[in-house]
Amino acid sequence: MKRIIFSFLLLLISCITTAQEIKGKVTDGTGLPLPGVNITVSGSTTGTSTDFDGNFTLNTTEGQDLVFSMVGFETVQTTATNGMTIQMKEETNSLSEVVVIGYGTKKAGSITGSVAQVKAADIMKTPAQSAIQAIQGRAAGVNIVTNDEPGANPSIRIRGLGTLIGGRDPLYIIDGVEASSLNGLPPNEIETMDILKDASSLAIYGQKGSNGVVVITTKKGKGKMKITFDSYFGQKFIQREVDMADPFRYNYYNNSALGSSSYFNANQPYSTNWLDEITRTGEVSSNHIAVSGSSDNANYYFGVTNYKEKGILEGTNFDRTNLSSRTEFKLLNDRLKISQNMNISIVNNTPKPLSAFTNAYKQAPIVPVKFENGRWGVPLRNPETGQVDINGSDRFNNVGNPAAQLYFTNEKNKNLVLFGSIAAELKILDELKFNSSFGATYDQSKGYTFTPSREIWLSQNATSGIEDYSAQAPVNTLQQRRGDSYRWNWDNFFTFNKTLDKHTFSATLGMSRTTSGISENLSATRWNVPEQSNYWSLDLSTYNEEVAPGSVVSNRRATPVVSIAYFTRLDYDFNDKYLFTASIRREGISAFQDGKKWAMFPAVSAGWVVSNEDFMQDVKFLEYLKFRGGYGEVGNGNSVNALNIVLFGGGNNYAFGPDETINAGNNQAYQVDPNLTWETMSEIDLGFDFKTLSGRLSGSFDIYDRKSSDVILPVKLPSVLSPGLVTVNTGDVSNQGAELSLRWADQINDNLNYWVSGNFSYNKNELTKVDNAYFSDYIGGSIGNGQFTKQVIVGEALGSFYVYDVTGFNSDGGFTYSQDRVVAGSYLPTHTYGFSFGGNYKNLDFSVDTYGVGGNKLYNGKKAQRFGGENVEDAVLDGFWTPSTPNGPNPKPFNEVPISSTYYIEDGSFFRINNITVGYTFPEFFEKIDKVRFYVTATNPFVFTKFTGYSPELSGGDNANPLGNAGIELDAYPTNKTFLLGLNVSF
Repeated sequence: MKRIIFSFLLLLISCITTAQEIKGKVTDGTGLPLPGVNITVSGSTTGTSTDFDGNFTLNTTEGQDLVFSMVGFETVQTTATNGMTIQMKEETNSLSEVVVIGYGTKKAGSITGSVAQVKAADIMKTPAQSAIQAIQGRAAGVNIVTNDEPGANPSIRIRGLGTLIGGRDPLYIIDGVEASSLNGLPPNEIETMDILKDASSLAIYGQKGSNGVVVITTKKGKGKMKITFDSYFGQKFIQREVDMADPFRYNYYNNSALGSSSYFNANQPYSTNWLDEITRTGEVSSNHIAVSGSSDNANYYFGVTNYKEKGILEGTNFDRTNLSSRTEFKLLNDRLKISQNMNISIVNNTPKPLSAFTNAYKQAPIVPVKFENGRWGVPLRNPETGQVDINGSDRFNNVGNPAAQLYFTNEKNKNLVLFGSIAAELKILDELKFNSSFGATYDQSKGYTFTPSREIWLSQNATSGIEDYSAQAPVNTLQQRRGDSYRWNWDNFFTFNKTLDKHTFSATLGMSRTTSGISENLSATRWNVPEQSNYWSLDLSTYNEEVAPGSVVSNRRATPVVSIAYFTRLDYDFNDKYLFTASIRREGISAFQDGKKWAMFPAVSAGWVVSNEDFMQDVKFLEYLKFRGGYGEVGNGNSVNALNIVLFGGGNNYAFGPDETINAGNNQAYQVDPNLTWETMSEIDLGFDFKTLSGRLSGSFDIYDRKSSDVILPVKLPSVLSPGLVTVNTGDVSNQGAELSLRWADQINDNLNYWVSGNFSYNKNELTKVDNAYFSDYIGGSIGNGQFTKQVIVGEALGSFYVYDVTGFNSDGGFTYSQDRVVAGSYLPTHTYGFSFGGNYKNLDFSVDTYGVGGNKLYNGKKAQRFGGENVEDAVLDGFWTPSTPNGPNPKPFNEVPISSTYYIEDGSFFRINNITVGYTFPEFFEKIDKVRFYVTATNPFVFTKFTGYSPELSGGDNANPLGNAGIELDAYPTNKTFLLGLNVSF
């Protein structure tokens, strides 16, 4: 009996042991959980995969050999124990890097679209107030035009320009929250920046991603509590100046233009370098401190950043303070995660008019900043002496005094930006989770502009007194303004992951709602207020209200734009060899009329990891090779937001009938076609990624064909139908190109390693078709003297210059021109490239980053904006036409308004050293301090270009309108070079 009982117990124990569940967790090298790791019992088909938190449960017994594998990580084989924790090492390549895609993440090795990633270390190499400016030249297919004006937004174009009227900027996603720029987010806060470039990657975001998507992942707490401090201080200088004529050469040029040898006396009492008078040595500083860490059930990150800049233009100042908080909590046995993200940005900005640069360029060097009696200098000439004289009667140009312009411009702006989100992730099953996140941005602005009207009049009329100023004219004007804008997005989606033997499936299903354009702006103007700046209150002080004899108030409220979308995506991976992704998004936008609101955006892509095939196992020199291709369609509804609908009104008469009787009529001054609908971008992308030579050489190559259909353009209808412009879907725009990225990294020994990387992009932009017969003469590029420089032309790139061709000289030394205008190139480059290299020797690090563009043209607008009597570039006086030198490159001196011509078109290509950094990390000298690094950086120290202006980077301002000042140097802020010292400390 005892033997039977004993045998039964052994059998029971054996059964229990056989049915034992082994539980454990898998993490990466930093301790973060790894989802999707394949776990199999060695020599069997029994297996499972880790869930979203890296946890797994496997029906096996202790002591069995388990194999842990995942693309991008070294395979681990170990003995099973209950409660085991496995740490997997990343392979020494980029395949294991996590890339953020729409509503989820993937390992780089599983990506089937075209995605570029830039990491925190690369972003921080170029100190800048905007992270976008810091990544210039680091991603193929991404053209960034910087603007060094304090607080300005750089312009970013991903794979060319596909639309004209509006909606040209990419979508920014910051931890799941939609944003219109990164200016409110300090670069120190960014962990990674993933740039989604092709349509198959973008389609999941619908119309908001039609110009590319920049996905930002911010820094989170990891491991034990850590405190980091980053600081730098530097000085800024104009990178390159334009040599202008000195008084002697100015007099010579203008005397020649007037046909006189004595209009201007060769001996003038004043000599002024106007650029020196309006500029100064700029300063920039940044201080960032953060506290972060994590425990089993929570992680946290708190940061404070202050960025200050004193611009090179006298009086310009910018100050931004950021407070950030990010936390995550795990509840219900890790099945529920609650996270929050909050960033507060407080900005104070003191701008000055950039036209001061143009006025400094044009104002005569013989005009003083101030006359001896303290009055501001003006271009007055004494006809008896030919010298500049405050009592002179001849005004010889209409250029203002740029120093006075800056002195009398009193403007301040404040912005408070609240940016944040709250999100929840619920693990319903091991394979199924649900995510819900709500994010919003609130921007409150206020500012004032004080204009001392009487003082400005006196500065331009040096011989007049206060008694000569009109008693009816205001002494001064104070404009105060307030505004606020709000946008929010709410995303809800399910994600299902399942691994069956060699098959891995992932599916996403969700909906998204975005409301943007919720804004209101109030502007109030008062006259004759106290002149003390402490009364120019940003709070609309009651004191001003009592003193001012009158006011004008304007209040504008925008109509919100609502977008609602439903989306799904399916990912399939067979044995890490064959990859497939398909997505579809149905989206509606309130900006369109009924029946035109909704559209469907599909996408499909696939990848083949050739290097994982059995026949490649003996190919030792090639560690990784993946071919990929995709097609997608993405709408663009952003252009319509720039349009205005005006109600019908009277005021026009029309002739009707056989006797052409005049009848009163109504019309719509500017109308929107009720059939107006989506612009649609469709794209085919083919590429491959590789890694060879023991992982030292890696790279990727892409070719793409992108077509934007139904592009919105204005047309001019007969006046009986509409006296103004009508916007219709009528154009097609093509962007075709190729991109190449390469990186070589090697370690010579334990003390020395180095790397070299580069990228090259080619893009051909063209307006291929316009269907509407009424489309014509869509011009732009005004330079303020009655001349235009650009026109939209079928068969040419958007933003093409359209000017008269200089064919030679006439008998008097003036230019002769072609009968018709000619296309003279576009400001859009055909190719961009970046090259970087660096290394580490023991504790010393060194890096150099460069950037270049080519195939583009620029228009020297300052040189072309003449009315007579302005200064000229020193180079203009070298080799101008004379009867004895008829082949000189420049026309004879003239004082007429010049015709827009190829004479002012210049090669816009350039190559620039973006930064040179040398750093030293001190050996550990105190147990509690992890790192102390000191570095020096030169930002934009050298540029090589044929362009003769101040800067070959001309974005045209924040709007970057292709028919505006983009590519035209007029009222442009010169590029700066910066030299700074920095410190990184962590403990």
